[in-house]
Amino acid sequence: MLLQLVVFFTLASAITTAVVMVPGLVRARAWTSIPLGLAILAGAGWLTGLITQDAVAGTILPLFGVGAVIETRRHLPQWSMLAAQLLALLLVASVAYLIYAAVQPIVDGLGVVGIVASFVLLLLEASALALSVYYLFEILDVFSRRTRIAHRAEPSYRPKVAIQVPCYNEPIEVMRETLTALSQLDYQDLIVQVVDNNTRDPQIWRALEALCKELGERFQFIHLEPWPGYKAGALNEATRRLAQDVSILGIVDADYLVKPAFLKEMVGHFADERVAFVQTPQNYRDWKDSGYLRGLFYSYSYFFDVTMPSRANRNAIIFAGTMGLIRRSALERIGGWDESIITEDAEASLRMLGLGSIGVYEPTVWGEGLMPLSFDGLKKQRFRWALGGIQILRRQWRDLVPFAPHRLRLTLGQRLAYLFGSVHWFSDLLTVGFTALLLLSAVAAALHHRLPIRELTGPILVVPLAFLISGVLRGLWALRRAERCSWGDALRALAIWFALSWVDTLAVVRGLFSGQAAFLRTPKQKEGGNRLWPAIRSSAIESLLAILAVVGAIVLLLAAPALATVILAIMLLFEAWIFGSAPWASLAAEGIQLTPQRRIYLRSAQNTGDRPERPSRAAIIPGALAVVVAVVLAYGLLNAPPQTTPSGQADLPRIGTITQKKLPQTGPPPTPAPATPSPSASATPSESASATSSP
Repeated sequence: MLLQLVVFFTLASAITTAVVMVPGLVRARAWTSIPLGLAILAGAGWLTGLITQDAVAGTILPLFGVGAVIETRRHLPQWSMLAAQLLALLLVASVAYLIYAAVQPIVDGLGVVGIVASFVLLLLEASALALSVYYLFEILDVFSRRTRIAHRAEPSYRPKVAIQVPCYNEPIEVMRETLTALSQLDYQDLIVQVVDNNTRDPQIWRALEALCKELGERFQFIHLEPWPGYKAGALNEATRRLAQDVSILGIVDADYLVKPAFLKEMVGHFADERVAFVQTPQNYRDWKDSGYLRGLFYSYSYFFDVTMPSRANRNAIIFAGTMGLIRRSALERIGGWDESIITEDAEASLRMLGLGSIGVYEPTVWGEGLMPLSFDGLKKQRFRWALGGIQILRRQWRDLVPFAPHRLRLTLGQRLAYLFGSVHWFSDLLTVGFTALLLLSAVAAALHHRLPIRELTGPILVVPLAFLISGVLRGLWALRRAERCSWGDALRALAIWFALSWVDTLAVVRGLFSGQAAFLRTPKQKEGGNRLWPAIRSSAIESLLAILAVVGAIVLLLAAPALATVILAIMLLFEAWIFGSAPWASLAAEGIQLTPQRRIYLRSAQNTGDRPERPSRAAIIPGALAVVVAVVLAYGLLNAPPQTTPSGQADLPRIGTITQKKLPQTGPPPTPAPATPSPSASATPSESASATSSP
């Protein structure tokens, strides 16, 4: 019955995914969602009986589905029934599949090497499915929840505020726009503190100093050189230089244009002494004329339109830096910004929440910045975010896992939100792992060998394929619904997430091997030179991985044509899409029309991703690690005995016997056909939408 259980819940979750994508159904009332849900369960039961040739299972399993849905809805009463059903079905499908995958190597009699290799694959699949379930939880928590948790601002509360504008090597034209907008803020008791951090060219920072004098007494200019501690160190020093009567701090990036009513509308939240910080969305301007920039905009916006509202329901938001306000006493209570963490803002918010404070998320847009115009700049930005997430995990993991000793007073919801907020960066490392296993499967097929790993064939093959397809559809649906964008722009946003997979992998491995901050190094480009070749060179590794995946898929289909290898080839082509998105993004960014304003912004550190500290050769460690792993796996593969038929072809993988009824033969005994015994990797987290662009 275990096989039938896996197939039923997988099919039911895939069908429910398709149903909730219909406009309006994710929030449908009980009189609509209950009949629909029962029909889905009945249909999935019928399909399960048809696929597994077990009519009894097809009749009984829908009752298990009803029980799972009722129990989930009991714990999530604010959700619609269909939303609770989708989460319950995917969760049970994932758990049942992992149990099946854990037992199969033992039942099939694999040796020690096979069991160990299968266990490693199981860990990859478990991580991927856990992230997929969490991403779905965020989506449904926003789209189906009937009530929202809101915090009221007190309009009469008017403390003294300091807006801090950290900058490095910024063109004066960009800073003039930003500071002019801040000079128009409708707030009386205000200081604007411009903090120039390690700009070495005196012509740049002295022009900025003169601009601050020109704008009046509200503006203070600080130039720090040399100064340690990255942006956090500069902000800590700037805060120390503020008058003691400043009680609220605001952070605004050097390229942001802030609306005049920002402070007047947002500061009132701090009348509640429990509030430590207030975060508003990071929004952007000047993007509608480019397909690449539209995709980039929507990939950014998803975090503030889905992830942050969901986390706000559990008082688990992050302080994302720019366009946020923070209580000075709350910051000083935790010792200021941590100068060893590259995403000091998110780390500080965790410690503040751990002291019992409240973080308020206000979804109204109050400022707009500029997005990186080059793919290199985007990769550097993403590397910082991913590395910072891993640094937080290394530093605070004991306070995030449920059963370790805790120093911070976090609720379970807060722990899980911050845990998955850091762990989700591993999703792209999982993608690389699945790609490596699939490529080894192609090599095994070409050499008529078998990987020493469990085999998933027969009816169970529908499971990873269903996870893959439904995961991609949920991601696109979430983007379209949250951002109200076209299918084309949703696909571009998804492709940009995919394009950053290798960069995320570099950051994760770098963070695991070293707790020190680092910056990504990319090829330098001469100003005014040919931009095409640097664009191609900057995504060379991703391009190579994409080509290998396509070649591997072709090898699978030619060397072992069978249903199992067709499915594995589809998965390899999906991995090719992921890595092939990087050269697409790199070239698409070069196609952006450069207006005069954009030409100026090209020199901005906000665009280039340059930082005053010396960059790190971040690819050395993961590259060396990948070579070692590949050599070990290849050695095991080449020394495994070939399993062939008398004709010398690769043997067809046998169907696992776990609780599976033997299918009756419909003709003469089949001649073994060439196929590839290979892990059927489950859908990676990349197939589900995430807080991938977590600042």
